[in-house]
Amino acid sequence: MNYDQLLMQAETLLLILTRVSSMFMVAPVFGMKGVPAPFKIGLSFFVSLIAFTAAPDLQNQTAGLSSPLLLLLAVVKEALVGLMIGYTCLLLFSAVQMAGQIIDMQIGFSIANVFDPQTGAAVPILGSFKNLLAILLFLGLNGHYALITAVLQSFQFVQINHFVMTDGLIEFFFKAMSVLFLLAVKIAMPAVATLFLADVGFAVLARTVPQMNVFVVGMPAKIFLGLFMLILAMPVFVYFLQDMFQLIFRQVDMLLQLLGGSP
Repeated sequence: MNYDQLLMQAETLLLILTRVSSMFMVAPVFGMKGVPAPFKIGLSFFVSLIAFTAAPDLQNQTAGLSSPLLLLLAVVKEALVGLMIGYTCLLLFSAVQMAGQIIDMQIGFSIANVFDPQTGAAVPILGSFKNLLAILLFLGLNGHYALITAVLQSFQFVQINHFVMTDGLIEFFFKAMSVLFLLAVKIAMPAVATLFLADVGFAVLARTVPQMNVFVVGMPAKIFLGLFMLILAMPVFVYFLQDMFQLIFRQVDMLLQLLGGSP
C-alpha cells in the first residue's frame, strides 16, 4: 500500500467518523449529557470501523478530495447528514417533553424545575418524567440498535461527500416540526382537558360561593386531578409511544431515501 492509498483511506475513515459521531451527539440516549464522552468517542470509532471494513467501496469515494478546503467541505456535509438522522430520532422525545411542560403549566409545576439528563437543562417535573419514561421504552424496544443500523444504512443511500440539500429535505423538516407540535398536543390533551374543566368548575364555584378562597382550594385540587389523569392515561401513553416510535423509524427511512436523492 502506497502513501496515496493510505491517505485516501484515512480521509474516508475521518468522514465516516464525522457522520457517525455527529449522529451520536444529538441522538436519543447516546446524546445524553450523562453519557461519558470517552464512551461516545469509543462507540463512534467502533461503529465507524464497522462501516469502513464492511463496505470496501467506501474507501474509493474520497478520490476527488485533492485539497484541504474540499476535505473540510466534505466534513461539513457528513456532519449535516449525521445531525439530520439524530434530530429526526430526537423528534418524539422533544414532543414528549413539550407535552409535559404544557401539563406542568396547567397544574402549576412550571416553577419547579429538575435536571434533564437528555439536554442538560432545567425542565419542569412532568416534562422530565415523561421524557425518562420515553427513554426507558425506547431502550426496551431496542431503539438504540435501530439508530446504529440507520447510520450504517445511510452509507448505502448517501455516499460520502454526495449530500445535497434539496427542496424535499426542507419540506420534510417543516412537516417534522408540525408533527412535533401535533404529538405534544395529543399527549397532553387528557390532562389539559381535565384541568380546563376543573378551572371552569372553580370559576362557577367562585361565582356561587364568593366567600370561598378558590385559589387555596383550587391549586391542590388541580394537582390531584392532573396527577390522577396522568396515572389513568399511562397505559394509553405507553401504547401511543410504541406506535410513535415505529412512526419515527419510518421517518428515518424516508429521510435516508431523501438524502439519497429519491423523490
